[in-house]
Amino acid sequence: MNQFDFLIVGGGSAGAVLAARLSEDPATRVLLVEAGRDTPPNAIPADIADTFPSSSLNPDYFWPKLEAVRSTGSPSRPYLQARVMGGGSSVMGLWALRGLPGDYDDWLAAGAAGWGWNDVLPYFRRLENDADRDQSQTTAKPYPIQRLPREEWPAIVKTIEQAAAARGVREVQDVNEEPGDGFFAIPLSQDANSRASSASAYLTDAVRRRGNLAIMSEAHVTSLRFDGLRIIGATARHAGTIKQLSARETILCAGAIYSPTILMRSGIGLASDLRRLGITPILNRPGVGRNLQNHPYLHIALTLPPRSRLAGHLRRFGIAAMRLSSGASGCPGSDVLVFMIGRVSPRSYGPDIAMMGAALYAPFSRGRVTLTSADPDVPPCVEFRLLDDVRDPPRLLYAARYAESLLLEPTVAAAYKDAFLLPPVLSLHQFNRPGFRGNLLAIAAKTVLNAPAPMTRMIMNRLIQPGRWFANRFTQLPLTDAEILAAVAPMVHPSGTCAMGRPDNPMAVLDHNCRVHGISNLRVVDASVMPRIPSANTNLPTIMVSERAADLILSTPEKVARVEC
Repeated sequence: MNQFDFLIVGGGSAGAVLAARLSEDPATRVLLVEAGRDTPPNAIPADIADTFPSSSLNPDYFWPKLEAVRSTGSPSRPYLQARVMGGGSSVMGLWALRGLPGDYDDWLAAGAAGWGWNDVLPYFRRLENDADRDQSQTTAKPYPIQRLPREEWPAIVKTIEQAAAARGVREVQDVNEEPGDGFFAIPLSQDANSRASSASAYLTDAVRRRGNLAIMSEAHVTSLRFDGLRIIGATARHAGTIKQLSARETILCAGAIYSPTILMRSGIGLASDLRRLGITPILNRPGVGRNLQNHPYLHIALTLPPRSRLAGHLRRFGIAAMRLSSGASGCPGSDVLVFMIGRVSPRSYGPDIAMMGAALYAPFSRGRVTLTSADPDVPPCVEFRLLDDVRDPPRLLYAARYAESLLLEPTVAAAYKDAFLLPPVLSLHQFNRPGFRGNLLAIAAKTVLNAPAPMTRMIMNRLIQPGRWFANRFTQLPLTDAEILAAVAPMVHPSGTCAMGRPDNPMAVLDHNCRVHGISNLRVVDASVMPRIPSANTNLPTIMVSERAADLILSTPEKVARVEC
């Protein structure tokens, strides 16, 4: 096949779903292009299949040299964005949350007609094969989900749940069907034995055998191809050659960082910015790369006595969480999250440390993705500007203080040795190193974490600077607001940079059918389309977006729109 009906750029959480859905019609020719390696069903790497997110520690699965600025005035730090089949779903922490009804009703209010809660709920239910729900009256769904049974929770999590219940926090059996405040087991993207990714769930052997679906991996799309204001395909580097890919319609599924990057490098974006880099503007669309949102969060590490630990054979990360409402004026309910992590490493010492996290899941702050060079090998500039909006810091402090106060409850404090506020670095990377050095550190970590508490405390305090120890059952050294806010980092949930909205809104990039305003034969389908970040880890909402977008693409023929630059 040399001519395609659909060219899908990116095989991540969105692209793999679209490739499977759009190729269901044998008369439709589909090409899926992924910049990273393929992971076919008979060759899924062990670290991707793992139900502990070991793959998040493998640099081969990520774009190199990408960095991000977490907040105004802070330094640029390495930032992870997946470059592998399945994208973020192959490397994430496996959480499978839908979000809240109000999230999607806000999309509707922003001009994304047909994307309200009542519109998207059927698509969530169509994709979720939730093992903990009664499915006796339903057909099989593509995406496995299950929770760690309460009888397998570590004692530290059970103790925290009891302390929260004593404060009136209700127990929620299925947070996706019962959205709102409460304590819940985290729904996880996995079956009994392995991770569920969009690649494993949708690009099955049967799908890959379709004669109308072609998959090109390790192919880097550098720009779009134009005929006036109509897209006719893309240019890609593959196996040392430049390939001109042609299709009736092109769909960017490269994620909230790289979809706007491709648009801008192709001449679609803020014209003045593009001209400064020597890029000829094709369409002036100032919203491209703007409206960047993410969830700010922090972690507290807890060294544990053996009686409080997750069982060593359980390869689990997220265990349980609670949605809470800050009560801040003008802010939505259930806007913060406090969560519990059962182990910090796939190695033997992993369960010796648990983590408690605090996050703001309904932020108002917005950042941007911009270009620093027209060279496709130069990463974009990513500025999250976390906590820039004055409504955000007090609510994150609320979540952190709630977590802190639970840890100071006598019953909870008796279940751990020491509590440490961690620095603003991805938590698993603080406790894991690759290769031979990682093996040596693992041996040392096991020894240190099971040494007398004063020795463990002293060594941990040195290793986690500028984080620090702050509590155990005997004494506390209270955290300041400044220390808490300095520990905040961005989650790997970028979204909103090609937002859906009305054509007269300069910050909107797409219409409600995911078509780029002013350009024909071009759509974007991934987390970048979201007008507002949902109150959830973004993988499940992104898969939902792809399921719904597939229906829209097949039912709404491309229309030519002309907007002058």
